[in-house]
This record gives sequence, structure tokens and C-alpha cells, in this order.
Amino acid sequence: MTELPYTESNVKLVQDFIDETKRRIHSGVDITFNRKSNTEIQDLMLEFEITTNDIEESILNLSVENYYRGIDLSGRADYNVCAFRNLIGEVRTEIYLKYGLETKGLQILIFSNHIPKYPMEQPFKK
Repeated sequence: MTELPYTESNVKLVQDFIDETKRRIHSGVDITFNRKSNTEIQDLMLEFEITTNDIEESILNLSVENYYRGIDLSGRADYNVCAFRNLIGEVRTEIYLKYGLETKGLQILIFSNHIPKYPMEQPFKK
């Protein structure tokens, strides 16, 4: 995924992505987990007691400082995809959270939600 450099326009782009996500959730759009992310959330549930509600709460509490990589089009160009580093659950477990906003619809699709395999820089964190 592309790492956007810190510029005012890129910060605004990521903020718009976050705002659109929150708007969709507040208007009743459900978050969908693909097969891979569904398996990952099962692992998070077993190991850290993290639930799908924790994922939704995490998304609702995102800020541009959580930004890691993106915003890129998915392989079929049907989603704008962005990745974030966030602390989640009661124990504040660090996760890699990558999700997409459907470009010609309203769906929010989780592509990945797991413990990071590598350190995650946050280029917009002050």
C-alpha cells in the first residue's frame, strides 16, 4: 500500500475517508468482514477477547494520527482501502486494521484486523 506523505491535503484526504466511514456507520451501514478478516477476528476473540463491536468502536474512534497506509483502490477498483494502527479492546491490544469503502455503494468491508507483523509507523502522528 502507498504511504501518503504528511501534507495538509493528504491529512484532509484521510480525514474525509474517516468521516465518510463514520457517516456510513451512523446511517446504519453494517461492517462486513471478508473470509480472511473473519478468521482473524475469531483469533482476536480467542486470544484477547476482542469482538466485532470492538472493531466498530475502534473505527468510530479513528483519527488521522492512526493512519498507516493507503488510500488505494482495491484490486478490482471497487473499494477505496486504507490501513490504520489502533489500540483496541479492554487491554488496548495493538492491531493492524485495513478496511475499504465501496466506491459505488455504501458497504464497509474489513480486509484485515490482526496483530501487526512489523512495527507500524504513523506518518501523521504528531
